[in-house]
Amino acid sequence: MTTSIIRTLYFSVLALTLFLSLPLTAKAAFIDPTHYNIEAIIPAPPQPGTEQYRIDTGYLKNARATANKEAVTKAIAASHDSVFDYSETLGSWFNSRNLPKTTALFTKVDKETKQAIEIAKHHFARTRPIYWLETGDPEKSDGYSYPSGHTTRAFVWADLLSNAIPDEQKALHLQAREKAWFRVILGRHFPADVRAGKIYGKFLAAQFLTNPIFQKKWAGVVSEIQAARKATASHS
Repeated sequence: MTTSIIRTLYFSVLALTLFLSLPLTAKAAFIDPTHYNIEAIIPAPPQPGTEQYRIDTGYLKNARATANKEAVTKAIAASHDSVFDYSETLGSWFNSRNLPKTTALFTKVDKETKQAIEIAKHHFARTRPIYWLETGDPEKSDGYSYPSGHTTRAFVWADLLSNAIPDEQKALHLQAREKAWFRVILGRHFPADVRAGKIYGKFLAAQFLTNPIFQKKWAGVVSEIQAARKATASHS
């Protein structure tokens, strides 16, 4: 065996070893937010001293002032959210027990979405409003404000579920908007934060849906969701 062949085999084995040693998430990621041009996706937040900032803070104060106790209590409860919150819209059949494939895929979606959110938040580094301290909300105060992470997730979930169940799109987006507004009435976010979260969430959902690896797994999830929904309807 010639020296050149031996060298070629050595580097081939070395490359394969390095590839196999990579974390699974690095090899099978659906999206790569490290390469996004964030400001091309989300407009920069209003800056202090501008008219847009005055309007943004004004809406926040009005939302806080008009929120009743029931809405605040519901908003606090919704802070610990998951895709299965949409059982409120879809029905009790939409749960992790019935949908193991859905649970597994959304676990990965949520992990990658969180990474994308953190990258965007650190890019803009907008400080949170201080009003959340008045609500009794026990949620931690760490992290930046823009875009809203809860809103981003809400619209990732709503858009993906709308792809699986198109006739529920309007209702799913209605619940996503409610989830977004909860963040404002809690004083956790400015209105501009949740608007940016909606834009970013819909963008990320589209990125998931165009990824070939995701598409293969998503086909099985859609079948699982539709079968569970049909089974429930047939027993009602």
